[in-house]
Amino acid sequence: MEDIKLIQEKLKQNPNDYNLLEEYAVMLSDIGENEEALKSFIFLKDKFPNNPKILYNIGIILEKLKYYDEAITSYINALNISPNDTDIMYNLANVYITIKNYDNAEKLFSQVIQKDKNDANSYFHLGEIYSKKKFHSKAIEHLTKAIELNSDDIIAKFYLAYEYKSIGEVDSAINWYNNVLAQNPDYSWAYYNLALIYLEKGVDNKAISFLENTIKTNPLDKDAIKLLVKVYAKHKKYLFAEKILKQAIIDLPQEADFCYLLAKIYKESKNKINYIKYLKYTINKQVTFSGNIKQVEEELKQASESKN
Repeated sequence: MEDIKLIQEKLKQNPNDYNLLEEYAVMLSDIGENEEALKSFIFLKDKFPNNPKILYNIGIILEKLKYYDEAITSYINALNISPNDTDIMYNLANVYITIKNYDNAEKLFSQVIQKDKNDANSYFHLGEIYSKKKFHSKAIEHLTKAIELNSDDIIAKFYLAYEYKSIGEVDSAINWYNNVLAQNPDYSWAYYNLALIYLEKGVDNKAISFLENTIKTNPLDKDAIKLLVKVYAKHKKYLFAEKILKQAIIDLPQEADFCYLLAKIYKESKNKINYIKYLKYTINKQVTFSGNIKQVEEELKQASESKN
């Protein structure tokens, strides 16, 4: 902030120092004052309409402000002036990913790699694009290369595990998910995906362990909570299911699905009073219920009329 104040004072003394104004605009953007930074860069653009660096920085700010079409235009204009600039190509490709224009993103990242064969980030993004397109072999090839160039790229490892699972190479998927967890033991999605694998393999005890770790690292993971409760119920571990659902209801009090799952647990464990109680809670929170509320109302009616 002191640097910004210093530059402001210098600009007051010499308002035509455009290099200083550019530096000031970059600093404003770095601290989140993007609207003010944009005003300065637009002023500079009027003075220097063919300066690719100014157009590039305008693109960056427009992207931050989520004006994606305008950002694309600014990056393209910059690239037309400086066609070999890989930074411009890379940023433009990232905007195309954001708006799900994967074909244009793919072309640009490929161009970056042609100019810089050691650009790990571009290999990763190509792997990401091929994953979304379900071109699994290409995804694996590019993600593997990204990891070779940057062994700390945990997201590339996670994607690679997912791709191996997609083509049925489950052991490789498990190895890469474990690699992710060795690098970051709090990576909840890796635990969750390992749980899914072990459920498919019928190894419920391992699946339970990974789901418990998922929730330990991310207590608000609704899908993991629901799945763990269902596995607990399958093995008649009703007290475990009850405990986790009660905590979930405390953490996410508006979630009707948890109330309904708890009602079903009480039904399975022959606790009619609490079964009815949590059916009522489900109906009271029906705005967030993902199931058929009419079915819940019918269940409540039947439970209330039943003598047993």
